[in-house]
Amino acid sequence: MRQPYRIPRRRINALLGSFVMFCLAIAYRIVTFQVVQSKTLTSEADAFRLQSDVIPAERGDILDARGRVLATNVPADRVSAIPAQVTDVQRTAQLLAPIIGRTASDLVAAITQPGKEWVVLQRQLPDQKAQQIKALKLPGIVLNAELRRTYPMGTLAAHVLGFVNDAYVGSYGVEGAYDKVIGGTPGKLVAQRDTSGNIIALANSVLQPPIDGSNLVLTIDSAVQRVVEQQLDAALAKHGAPSGTVVIQNAKTGAIIAMASRPTFDPNNYGQVSSPAVYNNTAIADVYEPGSTFKTLSMSVGLDTGTVTPNTVHNAGPYKALPGGGRIYNALHVDFGPESMMQILEHSSNLGMLWVVDQVGKDRYYPGIQAFGIGKPTGVDLPGEAAGILPLPNQPGWSIVTMETNAFGQGLAVTPLQLVNAASAIANGGRLMKPFVVQEIRGASGTRVKQPTVVRSPISATTSQEMTTMLVEAVAASQPYQQYVSVPGYDVAEKTGTAQIPAPTGGYLPTVTIASVIGWGPAEDPEYTMLVRVDRPQDTPWGESAAGPTFRAIFEQLFLLSAVAPTHPIPAASPTPTGG
Repeated sequence: MRQPYRIPRRRINALLGSFVMFCLAIAYRIVTFQVVQSKTLTSEADAFRLQSDVIPAERGDILDARGRVLATNVPADRVSAIPAQVTDVQRTAQLLAPIIGRTASDLVAAITQPGKEWVVLQRQLPDQKAQQIKALKLPGIVLNAELRRTYPMGTLAAHVLGFVNDAYVGSYGVEGAYDKVIGGTPGKLVAQRDTSGNIIALANSVLQPPIDGSNLVLTIDSAVQRVVEQQLDAALAKHGAPSGTVVIQNAKTGAIIAMASRPTFDPNNYGQVSSPAVYNNTAIADVYEPGSTFKTLSMSVGLDTGTVTPNTVHNAGPYKALPGGGRIYNALHVDFGPESMMQILEHSSNLGMLWVVDQVGKDRYYPGIQAFGIGKPTGVDLPGEAAGILPLPNQPGWSIVTMETNAFGQGLAVTPLQLVNAASAIANGGRLMKPFVVQEIRGASGTRVKQPTVVRSPISATTSQEMTTMLVEAVAASQPYQQYVSVPGYDVAEKTGTAQIPAPTGGYLPTVTIASVIGWGPAEDPEYTMLVRVDRPQDTPWGESAAGPTFRAIFEQLFLLSAVAPTHPIPAASPTPTGG
């Protein structure tokens, strides 16, 4: 009988040893994962599920001086993709592209980025588009609620307001200048999400709530702004002018009541412009030679230094000979004969103004002009302000001829706001104010009210009154001025300007001008200073005929809206020119 086979003890011991080693290895791995690396692995698992989401702060509203809403927020949606759940990238991209305004290839590239678990495809979608996306029921496409900026009055005051871009950041205008104030501080939500991108309610999450932005109250009066823009548009259309500007300032405080530039844009659709240059606010960013409107400043310096009085009379003759054989003439080469200082303003006499500045001299003239803020930014609370150009005696290229042409507004450059702000100093008794467009900041901690700021006093109250009287008399004495710029029922101090435009190659363009009027009123107690500028009018080159009727029409409606009572009877049949 055969003996049963017995496994050698050596082999049994080897198998037993292998089994023990296998058990020990498993135990080691269990201990390693469950004990030694438990915190690390738990963190990695949490990190895999955790999503950090920025919670936008609610942007503050922008209101006009009457409390009307100029900018606010409306509900919108953000569309995102969870790449791992997108079953058909090409189809998804093709369906989404026309709805969210991106190309299909761009969306494919976004969704297929390596290592991305969550991709934002578009923000601030209107509800209509969000509903279209929901109806598609695309796997891996998620909608989250957020806010979208809207401007209820469309293009009104667009250059003052600016806009909010796709990243919800303010650009240009008040939106850009006060972005940190009005934009608030975004919050953050760190939470675990399931595979569909939904927050796991019972899991740990960390919420850092956002701090909403402050509301801004502007000095802009939307009713006046509407009048200004309508009249400016009509003037440009009538005269075939490509661009223009109107600025109205409270002469006593420096507050900007209205500010309009053309061409303009709709901040609701800011991307639909022919060029980004349209975003620039030409009232503060565009420099130009002001021409005869600048005579108001030159004459003020002459009076304030005691060089001349309103009764001083001078005969400038037919021209002024320049070193080297050149000559300076009045417009149309008119010889006005003996002129008082008021008549120099009435006639807009280049030669008379040149003579006044020659008597003042460079050592007093340029400090006097600089005291009005010419050659430096005004400090208005808007971005992109230019400094202007003021050549000074200690600079290369300056000569006595430079000063003589500066006297009547050539050879230097200002922004429209600089000129208005300087004119306000003449109007208000001699105080140069710091212009501003935001008068209140209303936040959670209270309301901050901006107080008017006096920069300096470039002229005396006496000079201020003399200039106002002279300009009112100049208009009354000139029939051409009266028919275009006089405001029925009111005395308004005014000065027209017909400025040449420098040519790129030197000299001036022969056939185009910048037509403008600067003025303030009512003259008895000036409240408002206004500049109307019409660039390159095609039918008439003159300031009084191209810009004067618009100046007149705006002032009539401004006084009506502001309840400023007339000081003279208004003729029943008084014409009211509109739009230049």
